Amino acid sequence: MEKILSVRTNIAFLATFLALFLMISLGMGAYQAHAATISTSLDFGSRGQEVTDLQTYLAGYPALYPSGLVTGYFGSLTQAAVQRFQTEQGIVSSGSPTTTGYGRVGPQTIARLNTLMGGVSSNVSWDTVPVQSPISVQYTGTTATFSWTTNEPTRGQVYWSTTPIQSDEATGPNQTPYVSGTLALDAGGLQTNHVVTVSNLQANTTYYYLVRSIDSVGNITMILPRSFATGSF
Repeated sequence: MEKILSVRTNIAFLATFLALFLMISLGMGAYQAHAATISTSLDFGSRGQEVTDLQTYLAGYPALYPSGLVTGYFGSLTQAAVQRFQTEQGIVSSGSPTTTGYGRVGPQTIARLNTLMGGVSSNVSWDTVPVQSPISVQYTGTTATFSWTTNEPTRGQVYWSTTPIQSDEATGPNQTPYVSGTLALDAGGLQTNHVVTVSNLQANTTYYYLVRSIDSVGNITMILPRSFATGSF
């Protein structure tokens, strides 16, 4: 009788140990997936670890990715999930991968995904998308000064307009996404500290803007369009 109880105790202990092991393992896996970073553009037909990371993240949101398949292959189901994500995040909501980048994981989608996935690293990497700090906007009735930093030398750009900024994804490798509005550049070329001042603004007016940083090999990070209202004279 004692032997039977001992066996049952050992089985119960092993079952508990295995359950804890699986919980820890799965928890680590979820954390690693959550903290992943996408560094290259992904298109229909892409394969590899970054596609797996993308699918793992999207699978956590059934409304975006109902099938939840994690295969490492960027197929039609993944593309549809990316389109839903782009629409939800206000990146792009129409067109195609070759016209507007709709359904393609390009610079804007990469930047947004990395922010949400928590995998943006502060380490400098010359072959990945630049990391851009939050944008500071100081404005008066007639001027606005935008300042931010990047983790590697980049060219800073600010697009501004009195009408909402329109933009799309890059439609192919090493292509620059279209952005509407007036372009203002920071001085000094490639640098990590960026300051752009826009003058001759109108008082009591809402202005829309988009800020982006481009490194020496064409990798782009940008924020989604935002706005501010100037004060009175």
